[in-house]
Amino acid sequence: MPLKKTVLIAIDEFASSTNSPIKILESAGFKVLKNDSGTPLDFQKNADLYLKADYIIAGLESYPSDFFKKFKNIKAISRVGVGVDSIDLDSAKKHGVKIFVTSDKPSVAVAELCISNMISLLRHTFKMSNDLKASFWNPIQGRELRNCTIGVIGVGSIGKELIKRLDSFGPKIIGYGRTWSDEFANKFNLQRKSIKEIFEESDIITIHLPSTPDTKGLISKKYIELLKYDALVLNTSRAAVIDNSALADAIAKKNIMAAVDVFDEERDSYPYTDIEGVILTPHIASHTIETRKSMEDMASETLEIYDSILNSQDIKIDDNKLLYINKHSVKVL
Repeated sequence: MPLKKTVLIAIDEFASSTNSPIKILESAGFKVLKNDSGTPLDFQKNADLYLKADYIIAGLESYPSDFFKKFKNIKAISRVGVGVDSIDLDSAKKHGVKIFVTSDKPSVAVAELCISNMISLLRHTFKMSNDLKASFWNPIQGRELRNCTIGVIGVGSIGKELIKRLDSFGPKIIGYGRTWSDEFANKFNLQRKSIKEIFEESDIITIHLPSTPDTKGLISKKYIELLKYDALVLNTSRAAVIDNSALADAIAKKNIMAAVDVFDEERDSYPYTDIEGVILTPHIASHTIETRKSMEDMASETLEIYDSILNSQDIKIDDNKLLYINKHSVKVL
């Protein structure tokens, strides 16, 4: 009988609303090592746990080249989410470690949060709530979403889900995308623009880019200086894609407001901490019960299937590097 494989849950929050993903792993015959520390694991401080594992279910922990050099026992990392900027993909490939992400699972949750923040910023509800708690009655006249031009930077799965939902509000929507679907753009009357044009024309800008060498610092100070006087900026993607110091400075000097969910240092809201006119959230754009369960289940099912691949010559990953699980695709990086 083959030895039972071990899955390390390195992510700091897993199966909090349902035990479903744990059951998937245990039913597949895995031994599960849970992270009960309440914080993400560190491969240097928690080396004893990593040395016991065959597979990892990961969050935002760091997996640099040193990790893959040290832990040659790891066969695959299944990420709860889509971002992989904390993983050295070249080193993973060099050491034969497969990296999986949970495809488009977070898209709807992120899109809904963006719309919620847009309306809160336009109507100043977050500010008036704080005023009332301070016993200050200060009605502020707001704006309507239907009369805005909204610039969507990044028209991937999340950007598309957002545009679908914005369409019913009736604003003008313009977009920038490294890839582009004319069919989708025509269906939702989406106009293609450059980043410069989006910053010049938009009342609201929402960013949905992955963190890659090409996108790092893409939203630079030169673009931020083009913002309209009362523009809104939302970032629920990755902090590295924008010059946060330049945006914070623009908020302080102009009438710009923002909603920020991602920061240069995780768990540190600098440089926005003491600035008014900003909605800050602790990296929770995809953090809903429904989305979380879907991503965690898929991360678990991915390892179940990959383990079967390793033990069988009959199951293969297709040419597009996709695993298909319950009609959903899982990207293999």
